[in-house]
Amino acid sequence: MQKFEKDTLRGMIVKGNLRAAMTYLKQFPETAALYQKGVDLYQKEHYLTYDVDVELNEILLVYQKYYRDVFYLELPAEEAAQRLRERLAELFQAAPDSSLDKLEEMAGTAFRQKSFHALMGRTSGYYGPYIWKVEELKHYKVELPEGEQDYAVKFLDGFIMKSWLDYISFGETGTGGWSNGDGLIHCVRAAYDLESEDFQVSLLKHEAQHAMDQARYKDITNEELEYRAKLVELIYSRERRMLERFVSQADVTKTDNGHGLAAERIVRGFEICLKKDRGSLAGLPIESVQTIAQSLFSESSEEIAEKYR
Repeated sequence: MQKFEKDTLRGMIVKGNLRAAMTYLKQFPETAALYQKGVDLYQKEHYLTYDVDVELNEILLVYQKYYRDVFYLELPAEEAAQRLRERLAELFQAAPDSSLDKLEEMAGTAFRQKSFHALMGRTSGYYGPYIWKVEELKHYKVELPEGEQDYAVKFLDGFIMKSWLDYISFGETGTGGWSNGDGLIHCVRAAYDLESEDFQVSLLKHEAQHAMDQARYKDITNEELEYRAKLVELIYSRERRMLERFVSQADVTKTDNGHGLAAERIVRGFEICLKKDRGSLAGLPIESVQTIAQSLFSESSEEIAEKYR
C-alpha cells in the first residue's frame, strides 16, 4: 500500500500542480482534512477570511481568486494575471488600463497604511503578496563556496498571507525567506529552528548566495539564481536528502517557475556526471552529492562570469 510522503506533495505544490496534489491527498486517511480544505476552497469557493478589516480582506479575496484561476482552473498565466488586474482595478476604482504593477502597489500601500509590511510582485512566476506585522534584524557571518560574508537577516513574523505556495499547500509548505536586492535576507521566523540545517543551509546560505549573485550580476535570471543557490544547498547539506527533493521538484513545463527549472537543470547535471537516469539518484552518498554539486557550481561560476562580464 502506498505511503503518504510529504516530499512528494511538496514536489507537486512547488511545480504548481494543485490538481495533482489534491488527487494525491485524497488517497490517504491522514490527509483527508487537507483534501477537504481543497474541496471547500477550490470547488465550493468558500474563500478564507483573514484577521484584518473589510477593505484589506477584499484585497486578499482578489488574490485568492487569482490562486484558484491559475492553479485549480489552470488558466494560462497571462489570462490569470489579466483577471487579477481587472479585479484590482475594479476594487480600487482605477482606470481600466492601469498596469498590474501600479495596482499591486496600491494594494501594498493599503496594507502599509494599516501598519502592515507588504511585499508584492511575483514568486517563481506567480503573483501573491506577503503581508506581515513584525520585524527583527540580526547579523550572521555566512560561509559560501566563493567566500565568507556578513549578512543581515530580517526576521518576519505575524503573517497574514505568505503568497501562493503557502496558500495552495494549505500551509504545508511555503517560501521560508527571500532576498530582493536590498542586501538583506528576509526570513519567515515561524518556519525555522534557527539551529537546524533547514535554516543554516536552505535559508541562510541559499539566500546569501542569491544576495551575492544579485550584487555581482545585475541581469541574472531567476532560473540562474535558483540553480546556483540550490547547488549551494547540496554542497553544504549533510543531514537531509536534498537531491531527492530536487528530483521531485524538477519541471520544465512552466517556463516562469525558476525553482522547477533550476531543479531540472541540477538533475540533468547529475545524470550526465554519473551516466545514470534520475531514478537511480536516490541513495547517492552525501559525499558524492557534495562533490558533484561543487563541480557544477564551479562550472556555473565560469559560465556566468563570462555571460555577465
